[in-house]
Amino acid sequence: MENKARYIMLVTVDIPADKERAWNDWYNNEHVPDILKCPGFKRVGRFKSLQGNGPRYVTIYELEHPNVRESEEFARVKGWYQFTDFVIEPRISIYREFLAAEA
Repeated sequence: MENKARYIMLVTVDIPADKERAWNDWYNNEHVPDILKCPGFKRVGRFKSLQGNGPRYVTIYELEHPNVRESEEFARVKGWYQFTDFVIEPRISIYREFLAAEA
């Protein structure tokens, strides 16, 4: 059985409460579909914090390889666009899975 490496890109951000509705509309209906058209992006999952003091939003992008941010297609759609001035402490990291376990 082939043991193919799995990769994710993790994006964490916070956004002011008065911008959340517009942010989520743009992210879900424009940004995610554009990203999924880029080579190497397989799936996107978005999460919102229920408690704690970390960023309110986490997006997990499942990737085919760790170099997805180098494509011309990605260069055309990356960024926060009209929300650039409102995104608080964004962090973007790419990870390689080194353990997968199930109950």
